[in-house]
Amino acid sequence: MSDGYLQLRSIRFRGPKAGAELDFQSGVNVVCGASDTGKSFLADSIDFMLGGSALKEIPERAKYDQLNLCLAAAGDEEFKLQRSMSGGNFKLFDLSEGDDAEPKTLKQNHAHDKTDNLSGYLLDKIGLLGKRVLKSKVKGTTQSLSFRNLARLAIVQEGEIQQTGSPFWSGQYTTKTSEIATVKLLLTGLDDSSVVPDADQSPDNTRQIALIDELLSDLQTEIEDLGEDREELEEQLERLEGYIETRREELSASQKALDELLGKRRELFEQKQKASDRLDEIIDLLARFRLLADHYDVDLKRLTAIQESGSMFAHVERVACPLCGAEPEAQHVDETCDGDVEAVVAAATAEIEKIQRLQEELESTVADLTAESGELSVSLEAIEANYDALNEEIQKSVGPDVTEVRASFSALVEERSSAQRAADLFARHDNLVVRKTGLLEEDDNPESTNSDVTIGIPESVAHEFSAKVSEILKAWHFPGECHVYYDKVSSDFVIDGKPRSSRGKGLRAITHAAVNIALLEYCQSNGLSHPGFVVLDSPLLAYFKPEGDEELALKGTDLKERFYDYLIEHHGLDSQVIIIENQHPPERIEEHVALTVFTGNPTAGRYGLL
Repeated sequence: MSDGYLQLRSIRFRGPKAGAELDFQSGVNVVCGASDTGKSFLADSIDFMLGGSALKEIPERAKYDQLNLCLAAAGDEEFKLQRSMSGGNFKLFDLSEGDDAEPKTLKQNHAHDKTDNLSGYLLDKIGLLGKRVLKSKVKGTTQSLSFRNLARLAIVQEGEIQQTGSPFWSGQYTTKTSEIATVKLLLTGLDDSSVVPDADQSPDNTRQIALIDELLSDLQTEIEDLGEDREELEEQLERLEGYIETRREELSASQKALDELLGKRRELFEQKQKASDRLDEIIDLLARFRLLADHYDVDLKRLTAIQESGSMFAHVERVACPLCGAEPEAQHVDETCDGDVEAVVAAATAEIEKIQRLQEELESTVADLTAESGELSVSLEAIEANYDALNEEIQKSVGPDVTEVRASFSALVEERSSAQRAADLFARHDNLVVRKTGLLEEDDNPESTNSDVTIGIPESVAHEFSAKVSEILKAWHFPGECHVYYDKVSSDFVIDGKPRSSRGKGLRAITHAAVNIALLEYCQSNGLSHPGFVVLDSPLLAYFKPEGDEELALKGTDLKERFYDYLIEHHGLDSQVIIIENQHPPERIEEHVALTVFTGNPTAGRYGLL
């Protein structure tokens, strides 16, 4: 292995009752397989073991508490880094001293020109210990080079490889100067330690900046925990707004239809209640009229008896008293009886006629009520049938539809609220970055001062490096003429007259990979320092998730095959490239790479990383 470079040898996860490991070799390594098997977590774990602040939370890591990363340096020196999965300092094991060797402690925080910390130890291995890079072009201040400045150029995770920004900087304006200065250091071998800071410094904002850095760190942790891409989040919010508006219209229409049916059902219920009440009233009246008819019959019988007996008394022949033998004219009936039989008979007759008239009226009323009752029963039966049908329609069709649409609407509103909270994190992060930028006076305003330090990559070097990127893209059969030049304003590349950032996610990933591979090869061919390895997560995204016609067109090309052919040809024992992909490499090249396949099947092969 060449001097001044590192290579990964293995990564091991340890727990009280569990263990998992993955070995790497010089040259090209490919880790591929099913989704959700830990491929992206592998890249995150490597970054964590090279000084990353936190390890992503996934359910599978719960049974592990320790990580080990073995590396090889110049002269076949091998060493092991050990760290708790919760973070903190590192233990360093020199593997040439055997397993019983006492480990050293490496601090997690960088310290300039010292090797008692991880960053300084690794920088010393690649010949960059004690280097400084520009921090503020306005003030002319510099900062100590940390291995973390290099890590993002060697370990490119899935979210970063498809970003719209430059491969050379993270998109944070507060760190742009130092990140571009780091690339310049790798491409030229010259640091910024000779830059003299401006003597007329503005008031020290260190405490405010430290507070903002703490807030930014907390926000960044929250954003990482979300696992959401900002661009996708904004697209999601836009889609949700459209879905919510559509659901709102559907809910309004469904609710209107339901309200109309409920109104009709209420009218039918009132009609049914009115008819039912009237029927109950008729039934009650008929019952009372039956009692009245019975009274009339009793009265008629009584009056008829009076009439008949009175008539008998009035027309019976008067004879001698059977007891005393007195003749009729000698009898004293008129003196002892106050009754006037004829008058009583006449009164009874008149009363009979009156009751008969009342009976006729009662019979007519009963007939009318009986007819009305029949009509009401028929009407009530029809009303109840209509009511039941309408109620069934409401209960089984319209009602559930409204409930479903309302539930869907509520779910969308809740989802939008959740997405908006996530978007607010990015907005708060941006506001803090703007505030910090103002405090650092990194506004890049040419009128602000006449003493700005020149920053960026020298034109001649940028030209040579762009030619290297073009060479790689042509070798990969990237579509077009592959004319590449470096745009200093955006710190990104323009390919065939089209900014790299304006292409789809898949093509951004491929071109990002080309830049990182070119950086490694440029440093190697010119004897310049570099971490010595490159880890790329999903560089061939355009094949797995094509976006737009330009990426769909790649399906019919041999770019994927040429991509692997090139890496195998140019990266052997003195170099190392680790590719993490969903799709398998072409079968014909599998014997030329160190291939690890995560099957996603617990009964076949290796299920996943953990």
